Amino acid sequence: MRILTYVFETSLSFSCPVTDHSFVLRCLPKSANTQTVMDAQIFTSPRASLAEQEDGFGNRIIVGYLPQEHGSFNFYTTGHVMVACDLAGETPCHPMFVQPTRLTGATAEMATFAREVVGAVGGCALAQGTGEGGNLPRCAGGGGVLAQVRALCEAVHARFSYVPGATSTATTAAEAFGCETGVCQDYAHVMISLCRSLGIPARYVTGLMVGHGATHAWVEVHDGRRWCGFDPTNNNEIDDRYMLFATGRDFEDCPIECGIFRGAAVQTQEVSASLGDATSQNQPDQYLTF
Repeated sequence: MRILTYVFETSLSFSCPVTDHSFVLRCLPKSANTQTVMDAQIFTSPRASLAEQEDGFGNRIIVGYLPQEHGSFNFYTTGHVMVACDLAGETPCHPMFVQPTRLTGATAEMATFAREVVGAVGGCALAQGTGEGGNLPRCAGGGGVLAQVRALCEAVHARFSYVPGATSTATTAAEAFGCETGVCQDYAHVMISLCRSLGIPARYVTGLMVGHGATHAWVEVHDGRRWCGFDPTNNNEIDDRYMLFATGRDFEDCPIECGIFRGAAVQTQEVSASLGDATSQNQPDQYLTF
């Protein structure tokens, strides 16, 4: 168990003033099977009337509206979260997390790759597991599922080269798999696609990692009892160094910020973040600007 303190700030700049700006933010951590939110605050500039809601995936969302003319928009959130991955309890899984999406559909080549990777692990026949909303295809025996997922995580990490700018938020798992380059979003989409091709429920996670100066993305799979996290970008199993903001089927379900405005402006964005141990005298661990 670990208590983490976080700071997250995003600055949006517009090439010319805009008005009637409606936005949705997913920058507040949510309580989940691996973490409990102790406190969280959010501030915006210009000041806006904000309302907190919950989306269909249980993520906390902040909705707001700025009618007046403005040339920039900043939001800042900070708080404390208790993370305890080892104490995570059982949680249900909806069958939607086995189904492909626009960003996570697997090609025949990807499905073959997934079978070859898990074939080396051995001995885990697909069975039917009962979850929320119906039967979920999964590997019989939690240990077998996780062994296969560890192998897939390692295989994605070994196959890919981390190259910022080589892909975009619209890049599909199939496209990223083909070019073998990308960023954490692409690593996560490819791993999700491979898992689902084997009938293993998988979902996309966005959040923060100790030592990173921006948001990070990873994967959670359901082993028949609970969600377990894996980070293919760093070839890690998720532990108490990670804090999640939101989960969904893929990136499109949980962007940190999205909105619309009136005006012909071009938008640019800068993000800064820190995540560190709340008991450390030297926290936060890192504070970088991108």
